[in-house]
Amino acid sequence: MHGSGNLRGPRGALELSPGGAHGIVRTLGHVFAMRTRSGSVVRALSLVIPIVGQGAAGVVFALGFRDPALRAAWLPQFFILLVASTILLLAVPLCRRDLNRVVLLVTALLVEVVMCVPQGAELGLEATLGTVFVVVAMTELKGAPAFGLCLAYTIALSASHWPIVAWGVRIAVPAPRDVALLAAYLCFLTWLAGLVGARGMKLRRQEEELQRIDRTVRALSEANLNFQELVTRVQKETEESERRRLTREIHDIVGYTLVNIQMMMEAATDLVHRDTNELEEILVKSRDQAQRGLMDTRRAMRNFRAVSEAKSGGLARVVEVAHIFEKATKVTVRLHLGNAPESFGTVIDEVVYRMVQEALTNALRHGNASEITVSFWVIDDELRLSIADNGAGAKEIVPGIGLSGMAERIAYVGGTMRAENSPYGFVVSSEIPLSPREGS
Repeated sequence: MHGSGNLRGPRGALELSPGGAHGIVRTLGHVFAMRTRSGSVVRALSLVIPIVGQGAAGVVFALGFRDPALRAAWLPQFFILLVASTILLLAVPLCRRDLNRVVLLVTALLVEVVMCVPQGAELGLEATLGTVFVVVAMTELKGAPAFGLCLAYTIALSASHWPIVAWGVRIAVPAPRDVALLAAYLCFLTWLAGLVGARGMKLRRQEEELQRIDRTVRALSEANLNFQELVTRVQKETEESERRRLTREIHDIVGYTLVNIQMMMEAATDLVHRDTNELEEILVKSRDQAQRGLMDTRRAMRNFRAVSEAKSGGLARVVEVAHIFEKATKVTVRLHLGNAPESFGTVIDEVVYRMVQEALTNALRHGNASEITVSFWVIDDELRLSIADNGAGAKEIVPGIGLSGMAERIAYVGGTMRAENSPYGFVVSSEIPLSPREGS
C-alpha cells in the first residue's frame, strides 16, 4: 500500500520505503499544522521540547561520562552550562523578532559546543543536544536562517573534536567515521525538519483557506437566508399595500356612484310634477350610473380576491419557504406531508410556518447540515411535526432565541416541542392539537 512503511532487506534490517517516509512526513506535517494553529499547544511544546531534551542530555552525560579524573571537576561546570543552554532555548519562543531568536540560538550553539568539547570519543551527548537544537531552530525560525543555523551547528559540533588537555588529562578524540555519522545525522534531521515544517505550513495554509471559504459560504448562506426573509416580508407588505389600494378603490367607486345617484334622485324628485321628459332622462342616467358602479365594484372585488388567493397559506406556504430555502442554500429539503390537510387554521398555520422556517435556518447555521427532512402526520386531531437534519448536532442543547421562540409559539396553541440529538444529526419535533381549529 502506498505511503506505508515496510520491513525488508538482508538480516531483517529495518528499511522504510519512500512511501513510508512520505507517510511519516505527512503525519508529522499534520502535527506541525496543529501545533501552529493552537496557541496553547505552541506554548506547551516550547517548554516541553527543551526541558525534556536537555534533561535527556544530562542523563546521557551522567551515564556515559565515567572518567574519574575529570568527572569531579567537570560535572558541576557541565550542569551549569546545561542549565544556561536550556534557559536560552526556552527564551527563544518568547522573542517576537527573528533577530533576537537568532542571537539566542547562536549563544546556545556556542555554549553547547563548549559542553561537548571534553566529552572525548562518546558522541551520544552531541547527538542528543543537536537533536534538541535542530528541532527548536527549525520550529521557531523559517527558511534560510533556520537552515543556516542548523548547518553552522553541525559544522561547529563536528569540528570541535580535537586532541586537548583538560584538568591535566588528555581528552580522547572520536573516530572520524563517528564524527561523520554525527554530521550526517544532524544534516538529515535538519532536512527532515525542513520537510515537516514545509508540509505543516502548507497544510496550515490549506486549512486556513478552507476555513476562509467556509466562512464565506456561511456568510453567503446567511445573506441568502436574510434575502429570503426580505422577499417574504416584501411580498407580504406588497399584498397589504395592494389590499389597501383596492379597498380605497372600492370605497371611491361605491362612494362616487352613490353620491351621483343621490343627486340625480333629488333632481328627479323636483321634476316629478313638471317635466316628465327630463325626468325620464335623469332616471336612465341613474340606472346607467348604478350599473357602472356595480360593474366597477365587481371588478375591484375580483382583484381583491385574486390578491387574497395569491397569498400562500397552510402547507402551500411551508412548501414555498422550503423551496426558497433549498434554492438559496443548496441544502436538500425533503417534505413528507403525510395526511395533513392543506390548512390547519390561521393561527396554527402561522405557528407551523415559523417553526419550519426557524428549524431550517438553525440546521444550516448551527449544524452545517446538507440534508433536512420535514415530516407531517395527523393522529387523533393532533399534528405531529418533525424537522430532522444530518448536521453536527449539539454538544449541549441550550435553548436560544430561536428554539425558545418556537417553544413559546407552540405552547400558545396548546402544543409541546422537543429538540434533541439523533444518531444522524439533530431533530426538532412537536405535537400540536388541532381541535378546535382556529381560524377555519
